[in-house]
Amino acid sequence: MLALVLATVCSTGFGLVVRRAQGRGSNLWLVGVANYIVACAFHLVRHVSQGGNLAVHPTTVALGAVVGVAYAASFAATLPTMRMRGVSISTAVARLSVVIPILVAVLCWGERPNGAQVGGSLLALTAMPFLGIQCGSGPVRIERRQVRWMVALFFLSGISSLGIRTFDEFGAASETSAFLATLFGTGGVVIACLLIWGVLHGKARALELGAVGEGCVLGLLNAGSNLALITALRQIPSVLVFPFQGAVSLVLSCLAARLLWGERISRLEAVGMSIAVVSVIFINLR
Repeated sequence: MLALVLATVCSTGFGLVVRRAQGRGSNLWLVGVANYIVACAFHLVRHVSQGGNLAVHPTTVALGAVVGVAYAASFAATLPTMRMRGVSISTAVARLSVVIPILVAVLCWGERPNGAQVGGSLLALTAMPFLGIQCGSGPVRIERRQVRWMVALFFLSGISSLGIRTFDEFGAASETSAFLATLFGTGGVVIACLLIWGVLHGKARALELGAVGEGCVLGLLNAGSNLALITALRQIPSVLVFPFQGAVSLVLSCLAARLLWGERISRLEAVGMSIAVVSVIFINLR
């Protein structure tokens, strides 16, 4: 049970650290680069320490690279979504994206969802419009720019989860850390390119010790979350692990954002969050 709690806490902490870095005005591209370097190094060392062969199967490397690009793109989409809508909404959108790997599993791998998963998927579609509504002192409205970023985050997070699911389906268990090291290493290269572009165009500082520190913390949370989740799955049935992590992480993110930064959600957004919690639980039931 400890591993499951650690996986949930680390997963929640990831979004909160990004939110803190945003609030401090840190160079978020530098935060991202440091994050991926630390996570990559962690899994590379773990792979070697477990006697893993450095001659990794080409499929593992190729899949890790593809998923790494998706991870980096998802990180890039998280930043504007979180800036405009806060931790609570961005976390909810990312959690709901689990619908995508389930849909692909049904269409391509012949899996048959149970009634709870079908209901959860329908609830996910119901929750999205509520999360996209912007409420203020004026009339209720939907900001198209915000919705575009939310949709992008939804699909990119879903593709990232699909990549992990694909490796679980076809990859070698002995190369899990090698796969994750390739994933995070590729993500680091992509984010580093965005950092360099920002520096050359005067939109980002090349070096900022505070951002590096935040990125290192983020990387440890990233690596720790993956390791703890794998450990939890070996100890507890997945039917308990995924609903717990998804729903509890979503609730914790919402509460922490309210306590730390005073983020408020409207009644309609609260309805969407509540639907999202139930949806995440149902979707992951097997």
